[in-house]
Amino acid sequence: MSDGSAPEEVAKTFVDAVAWGEHHTVWDLLSSEGRETVLRVGATRGMDKELALRLRDGAAATAEREEFLADLVRGLRADLAGNDLDNLEAERLEDGDPVPEAGQVTVMLVSPLPPVLAQPGLPVAEVKMRDEQGQWRVDRLLPRTSKPK
Repeated sequence: MSDGSAPEEVAKTFVDAVAWGEHHTVWDLLSSEGRETVLRVGATRGMDKELALRLRDGAAATAEREEFLADLVRGLRADLAGNDLDNLEAERLEDGDPVPEAGQVTVMLVSPLPPVLAQPGLPVAEVKMRDEQGQWRVDRLLPRTSKPK
């Protein structure tokens, strides 16, 4: 059903791409639904609707696409602010969704605690994922940490 990469590996690759500003990788790892959600949110926050259509259709000018993707990564970083993104671990949640659909999983991004504490890590974000044409892709990133006010 997938290309051999476990959902946890793809979720970790996604967050690593956010951390390192690899905006093309971030976009590539979003599912169709994930891309639609990002573009819809952008349009509701003032992005030009024609630009959103060009981005969805792959017809945006290179400069437009690069600026949009850089903004996307900045937004994802803001959602995960205060966490050491390089050291997050990804754990598949077996009961993440009340009624999981076939081909969909939830992966929890966890900030590990020092071994001396003998406690599980702190949950940072949920990554909702789906199998799309044999590859795991990100539908949504749902931060679980509070942001400073």
